[in-house]
Amino acid sequence: MSRTGHGYAGTTNGVTTDAGLGKKFSEAISANAREKQPPSQALVEDGRRLLEALMEAYMDAEFQREVCRLREEIHDELRFLTTLGPLAARAQEPVFQCFGLPPGQRGVILMKMGVRLLSTVSPDIKELAGDLRELLCLPREEEDITSTIKKAESEFQDLQQKIAAAPLELRGPLAEAFLLPYNASPVEIAQADIIGEGKLLGSDMAHASDETLQAKVQDMFERYLQKMLSRVITPLDSYTRAPEDFACSWARDLVSKQTIQDLWGSQTCQTATLPVRDVVEDLSSQLGFSHGVAILNDTVSVKVTRQAREELAALETAGAVTPSQDPCNVGARSVWLHFETAEEREKSPPALRELCEHLLGLPHALLAAAESNSVVASRLRVHPHIMAATYRRGAEYHCHKDSYSGTDNSRMVTILLYLNDWQPGDGGELRLFGTKQVDADVGTGPGLRDAASAPDLERFVDVAPLSGRVVMFRSREIWHAVREPREQRWAMTLWVMAD
Repeated sequence: MSRTGHGYAGTTNGVTTDAGLGKKFSEAISANAREKQPPSQALVEDGRRLLEALMEAYMDAEFQREVCRLREEIHDELRFLTTLGPLAARAQEPVFQCFGLPPGQRGVILMKMGVRLLSTVSPDIKELAGDLRELLCLPREEEDITSTIKKAESEFQDLQQKIAAAPLELRGPLAEAFLLPYNASPVEIAQADIIGEGKLLGSDMAHASDETLQAKVQDMFERYLQKMLSRVITPLDSYTRAPEDFACSWARDLVSKQTIQDLWGSQTCQTATLPVRDVVEDLSSQLGFSHGVAILNDTVSVKVTRQAREELAALETAGAVTPSQDPCNVGARSVWLHFETAEEREKSPPALRELCEHLLGLPHALLAAAESNSVVASRLRVHPHIMAATYRRGAEYHCHKDSYSGTDNSRMVTILLYLNDWQPGDGGELRLFGTKQVDADVGTGPGLRDAASAPDLERFVDVAPLSGRVVMFRSREIWHAVREPREQRWAMTLWVMAD
């Protein structure tokens, strides 16, 4: 780096500042644009003092260590620039303030335009600006980004066209996975922010290169298409069983006419209530739910749920409870309990086996009660595999649906059973969100009208994970999340399938 003759030595206090330089830059840039008027020598000297002050700020030892660390860790140029920006802004702020430049990005843009103008009449200014860029681990000459912008715009338009060419039934679930409305426009989908806690890609991808991100998204999209293809070519009955195969008296006694009304009641029904009055009054008044969620308390004894927790703790100690790989399901751990054959059923510990057999009996009980009460229900099928999942402090499941209009999987009803000796303040509640309805017409096909919504993250009701509490809801309609617990939380989940 060449510094000869620039006189960088000295302290910031030794640099003569001009609190009106920002205004002078603006006037000179305007005059040059209108009348091709060159900048004055006095302005050149003011600009030199600005760059000298920035040089002193950039040469701070701690600032240089941080810049060099970023340069070593981040190889993608665009990501390096976006990460460098906030760091450089902190060093620039006091200098900009002394010289009367606007704070933040506006000041940077004005400075760059002013320096570019001064460089046309002063080679020293251009040299000094190059030295500054080297201190930021950047090339001495700032590249003309016009071609880069045009390339990015072209790629963005190409992405929009590809998304627009996809039918709504393919585009809609993808939009919902981004927490956008089902009928979001191709532009909205193309602009979706997909990196961060609770998004499609976790925070660990924040500094990944463009190549890594492209490969990751392409892999996820291919797996999404494979799942959709599997849904099309694999008959539902080939991997599920009839609900009557798992019928049990516990489930028949539990499900009532009110349960059916809560879960499948008419969309125009305004009087449906849930057995848990405080929760359901909130669902009705705050979220506008008149159907779609049913809650039943004290369905099994505390003795059984405690024994089940002990059995799960033993499985966890044995390494059978494994971490979630879903970036939206941060920190959760789970184990699958299989009941496809008699041999699999016998492998389960006694309390867990009892609870699983209860849950597996609920689909048949729901269909039987719906038929006896003349309520139209879906043709349910049982996938005889139950997940037991645990959350500890630091774990949570961000806002999502268990199925996006049935295109990504066949889940129709989610059934939860909680095993916790829960007290207020323990956290880990199930959070049910209201929806933001979309006015645009998305069609009248099955599921499309209800799907034309996005979660309203400002309107929600929390359901405590009480021991023996069963929560059932429509997998394809209810936006929900799991809050971070302060005490360990266990839940068993059965997803009931349908076409």
